Amino acid sequence: MAGVSPWAAAAEALYAGVWEARRRWYASGLARAESVDTRVVSIGNLTVGGAGKTTCVLHLAREAERRGVRAAIVCRRYRPGPQGEGDEERMYRFGVPRVRCHAGTSKRDLARAAAEDGARLVLVDDGFSHWALARDADVVLLDRTDLFGGGRLLPAGRLREPLRALQRASAVVITRLEEGDDPEALVALARPYAPGAIFAAACHRGAGVVSLKGAPCLARGAARVLTATGNPAAVAKTAAEAGFGPVELSAWRDHHWWTAQEARREIARAGEGTLVLTRKDAVRWPLPADEGRVAVLEVEWAWVRGGEAVERHVFGEASS
Repeated sequence: MAGVSPWAAAAEALYAGVWEARRRWYASGLARAESVDTRVVSIGNLTVGGAGKTTCVLHLAREAERRGVRAAIVCRRYRPGPQGEGDEERMYRFGVPRVRCHAGTSKRDLARAAAEDGARLVLVDDGFSHWALARDADVVLLDRTDLFGGGRLLPAGRLREPLRALQRASAVVITRLEEGDDPEALVALARPYAPGAIFAAACHRGAGVVSLKGAPCLARGAARVLTATGNPAAVAKTAAEAGFGPVELSAWRDHHWWTAQEARREIARAGEGTLVLTRKDAVRWPLPADEGRVAVLEVEWAWVRGGEAVERHVFGEASS
């Protein structure tokens, strides 16, 4: 219990009890996961914070296009902005405009709608804990910087489910690998929790810096990194790797939609430097593209090991 307040420990115990009751409810057959008439694949994680789900879903959606597989994306409309859209659905519509994104509150209903719309593959963003929807594959991402969420459930730690829940995963991907990391050693740490799963490793690779209008951005130097994502430290690191420095980080609550006043204040605080956003932050940016010196970091998904096996598993019969 070292470092955890009695309140947090008690809340963790309550959280664990609710999770176990729900697990038993489904295990007993009193509640059942609903299947839909197409292949359904979840891309999820065990912890709060960003493990790279959006980047992974974008990669798989583009791979589906390359293979000629009609895919759809399902995501929760979390904290929608002024126009009623969530940032993730905007991100998907920008990144893969030919892949339909179904956003709302019930992933089960959204997956059913995607199947009725003719999708042969439904990619469910953050679906691992969504018990009401049956999946053909459960891909779970583990961030190498926070593999096991401190080993404790919310709010004492960062785990949304106990580590033993990883047994439900059909594939486990360790993400955000860096040069010098040993993927086999990281896999060895995680494998005991999911002995029957396919294991892989991946990294987030910088794919350039552009303006809000999409033109290549050559300016570097000092930067103020503004982000409202699940892993702000990783964003600051990506900015430094892209050539910015010194880097100052301004981290906001995940999914925050900035007002015009907040945005202009951030531009002012950047001074003579560049205000740097991620693509996911850029879809929530409220100002015109030509106001202020603002740049967008582009990143892409890259497999380090085991990627072919995971993709075969993801596409399954959808590719046949």
